[in-house]
Amino acid sequence: MSQAVANDPRLAREIEYFEHHYAEEAARGIDPLCARDRVRYTTPPANTIFPREYYYHLLAPLKGKDTLEVACGNGIDASICAHNGANVHAYDLSAKSTEMVRRRAHVNGVSDRVKLQVTGQFTDAFPGQSFDAIIGYAALHHIPLEGLAEQVYDRLRPGGVAVFAEPVINSRWLHALRKCVPYYIFEPTEDEKPLDDDAINQFAKPFDRIVRREFQLTSRLWPMFPNNWPLAVALHKLDHYLLKVPPLGRFATVVVFGLYRDR
Repeated sequence: MSQAVANDPRLAREIEYFEHHYAEEAARGIDPLCARDRVRYTTPPANTIFPREYYYHLLAPLKGKDTLEVACGNGIDASICAHNGANVHAYDLSAKSTEMVRRRAHVNGVSDRVKLQVTGQFTDAFPGQSFDAIIGYAALHHIPLEGLAEQVYDRLRPGGVAVFAEPVINSRWLHALRKCVPYYIFEPTEDEKPLDDDAINQFAKPFDRIVRREFQLTSRLWPMFPNNWPLAVALHKLDHYLLKVPPLGRFATVVVFGLYRDR
């Protein structure tokens, strides 16, 4: 164990959790991206009903862009970005994660466009390099945010964008209700902290502008029925219309946002 990890119990707990998590996930096998995903995440429309498609809408076009992925997880997004022509630099605190990312890049034929590093610190990831895009899918709520926004801004090139998709809690009533239901779509870790609008607005302060959309009201439950794609589409469509009513935005459970450095 490194001295940095030994001095940070939170980091040590996260490493232990994700080493186990990604070892189990990798043992189930790593499949290449399906043909549908190769298409749907290339140039999605702004009015898409799906959060991950909107995430890639904010990033497009990716061809030729130097991209840094924060907490790269199981490597799906690294492979999607590389498939779309990005030069991906991805890091994670878990060595099991980065090994999984490496294997997934190999099965997708994009190993030449994916560089990897094991670290839990943004400042230690590919030091001295700047990027056209910095991304993270469900990453920020695992990371202490103090000072991070300024670091992200400083490493973006002029004209660059940082895109994040994050679980959010803006309704105390809804949060209390969730605690009464003994079910989680994704098992939370001990130290994660979902964002709220105040946290997102604070994180956006160093940047020149922000673009954002809320997602997932009823569709938060669709992973309970993983083989029922028509139901998933129906729930996402329902949310798309419900979230056009401004007061309902505070009940969304996911926010996707792009932060821009214009100069």
